[in-house]
Amino acid sequence: LKPSGPSVVRASHLIAQSGHLRLPPSLARAAMGRLPKASVALVIFYVSAADDARPNVLLIFPDQWRWDWDGAHPEKAALRVPVLQSLAAAGTRFSQAYTPAPLCVPARSCLASMLHYDRSPKIDNGQDYPLEYPTWYRAMQRAGYHTIVVGKDDLTQSKRGTGRTGARHAVQLGFDAFYRHQDKYATYAGRAPIDEFAADMAEAPCGLNQSGGGDLRTCNRWCYGAVATRIGIGQCCKALNKHRLGWNCEVHDQVGDDQDRYIDDYVAKRAESLIAQAPPGKPWLLHLSFPGPHPPFIITTSMNKSIAGRPFPVSHDNTFVSAAEQEQVRRQYAAEIENLDRLIGRLLNASGAMNDGSNTVVVVMSDHGEQLGDNHNFGKRLPWQPSIHVPLIAYGPGVPKGRLVSTPVSTLDAVGFILDLAGAQRNATWHTGSLAPHFQDDLGEETPLVHSGLTVRDVDFRIVVKQVNSTHTIKVVCCPTGCPAGNSRVPSQAPHPQLAAFNVARDEIDSEDIAQTAIAQEVARLLPGNYATACLSGASAGAPHVATVTGTPHVAASFAAAAAGLLAISTIRAWLRPGAGSYEEGEERGRLLGEGAA
Repeated sequence: LKPSGPSVVRASHLIAQSGHLRLPPSLARAAMGRLPKASVALVIFYVSAADDARPNVLLIFPDQWRWDWDGAHPEKAALRVPVLQSLAAAGTRFSQAYTPAPLCVPARSCLASMLHYDRSPKIDNGQDYPLEYPTWYRAMQRAGYHTIVVGKDDLTQSKRGTGRTGARHAVQLGFDAFYRHQDKYATYAGRAPIDEFAADMAEAPCGLNQSGGGDLRTCNRWCYGAVATRIGIGQCCKALNKHRLGWNCEVHDQVGDDQDRYIDDYVAKRAESLIAQAPPGKPWLLHLSFPGPHPPFIITTSMNKSIAGRPFPVSHDNTFVSAAEQEQVRRQYAAEIENLDRLIGRLLNASGAMNDGSNTVVVVMSDHGEQLGDNHNFGKRLPWQPSIHVPLIAYGPGVPKGRLVSTPVSTLDAVGFILDLAGAQRNATWHTGSLAPHFQDDLGEETPLVHSGLTVRDVDFRIVVKQVNSTHTIKVVCCPTGCPAGNSRVPSQAPHPQLAAFNVARDEIDSEDIAQTAIAQEVARLLPGNYATACLSGASAGAPHVATVTGTPHVAASFAAAAAGLLAISTIRAWLRPGAGSYEEGEERGRLLGEGAA
């Protein structure tokens, strides 16, 4: 038996890892054709006996959570997150996990549809997920799972939102039970409540009442602002600089001492309730999308006390914001994460996930990261590590304990892993891999190729990440109309095509551009569609290329160049749309490159 195919790798691993043979039926069926005949009877016996013993799945999904604020990097952020640290120690942590798109709705629509960004149904915020596309939630339902979705799923983000009861599109998306709302600031838009959380807060008393309003929704409309598309315009925050690239929120959420009504706490409590109401004898999936730590970083009085005076490193590569304000914003971000850690612990207790003999698999990850001032930017939408690189932890039966995986993975692979655990039927068009092959030392004949990208408004880039050998994991960025401004090591060359590359195995802050090296040029050929052609031919034709910059960064000039480049973007983008088969071709080239490197 040569377990080279991904299904056989997963199946053989799960058989070896689990003494009680909790192998999902779909994997067993996929593996049967590759097993010796003497083994088939054992697998058939297992399939018939194990359908009712499949694990519950708890997918915990903080919003806008960057990779190095996960409790495993105290030199970058000395966070007090004992629950996350315990999960990582008792499970497997993936140190090179990437989002398919560093923006809320695009990332979540990629995950829902199980497709890479260019094949996904939607490419910008403010739109509803097209219901003609299948979702992985519906696949879980067909596999016999009770699906629960709580929090900010972002699959109905148009002005109509989720509806006051959260039911808009819920059945069509594949949700059996739900409690849904919009962004933590968008929930306060409109004169009347637009989602379940807003409706509940309209019935709750205001704790601090600095606005003079009566109910909590009215008070927090004053605090957060009342415009669904604008962050930080309420009275609790102020813009950090004239570029409005971040906010310092020193006025507290108006819940006062009633921490249970803070938005993250409130949705966690609703998740616990829906777990308790799940039908007995049927496995469940809970996807809990916390609204934090997405900005604005408005925290409660007690959360503010928890971070008062604590030191945090200032941003990398930022001359726009004072060090004192950078540190204060990072304290607020830390307070949100530490509060989430406490809530995750409460949820693990409610689900019994940490109990001995538990049959619950836990996956913790995020939709995308947060620049947090790095590269002169807050937010996301950028090709740099703080935006695209996210935490990822898996824990539960069959998941190795204390394992650290440095091979690049996509958050799509986590969805694929869950589908396989459930025995859900896979669609041939999906781009989901799985985390399971990474639970063993030998990945087989292939090394994964991870894709990310975004085309919205003034941003257009595609990324591939590939582990070439034990010391080189290459991230290649193609910006056909120039990369976004802000990274002083890679000033924007708008409107020219721009290629950048970094060895992210060593370079965690995109500081040394190695795009002109042979190894980076090879990986660049794996970019999807015409992006490889645009950036490689642009560089060879003499378009400006950025090498490592030293000394004082010329950030203002970089922003000016980016602004000038916007004039050329629309005409170039039309030519750059990847055609059918582009991802598959890239994967095949990636396989050959991996074999050559080996």
